[in-house]
Amino acid sequence: MARIKYVSVTDLVPPKPKDRPLSPRQLAARQREAEYEKAIEKLTPGKVAVFEPTDEKLATLRATLVRVIARNVRAHELHYAIRGGLAYVGLEPIPGARAGRKKLA
Repeated sequence: MARIKYVSVTDLVPPKPKDRPLSPRQLAARQREAEYEKAIEKLTPGKVAVFEPTDEKLATLRATLVRVIARNVRAHELHYAIRGGLAYVGLEPIPGARAGRKKLA
């Protein structure tokens, strides 16, 4: 035979998880992405934004740029290239970049 109990509906609602502070690594990533988003928003035709890694590796710069570009409203218009340790982002094809590559968007 089963034991029968009665509980209120409010007891069945799971408690809200606590808001945890972001780790220093997450804070740095968000700050970096915000800076890159601002730079990309300022782009006009004929201008190219040049990103030079200072305290980060080139792979981190590339991964961050890919995320920022994918979230951008103008993602289908943006072109980027990594040449000589620098990253270039523009609204027009970057000279010297691998041309003819299919775009992600």
